[in-house]
Amino acid sequence: MVVFSAADANGQAVYHTNVLMCIADSCAVVCLAAITDPDERLMVRQELENLNKRVIEISLEQMASFAGNMLMVKTKKGQKLLVMSTRALASLTPKQVDQLDDYATLVHFDLATIERNGGGSARCMMAEVHLPRK
Repeated sequence: MVVFSAADANGQAVYHTNVLMCIADSCAVVCLAAITDPDERLMVRQELENLNKRVIEISLEQMASFAGNMLMVKTKKGQKLLVMSTRALASLTPKQVDQLDDYATLVHFDLATIERNGGGSARCMMAEVHLPRK
């Protein structure tokens, strides 16, 4: 377990890790700039790299556009999908899109109403099931 503090561009505490990072099977999308303490920031990066995750950094502005609120899922056929909002996808640079596309098919949806009124995005709307197959 890695404990750290994080804040948005206005200095407000980030209330949930889903806001600033998405940890997938081979990569991690993370807003390291939100981690206020430099030692904690380094610790988070090192832990992700120790877990063999390729770290794909996003900015505070991208975090505010819900780019940290993604979830990687697999179809029944094993295809990896990285689910996000259209707003999150639009905030990514072409390089970031290319990097993420190496790991999964990018899937996006217009979640403007949820993002504007609910404060969350794609990851907040989905649940993971980690049960063994029968």
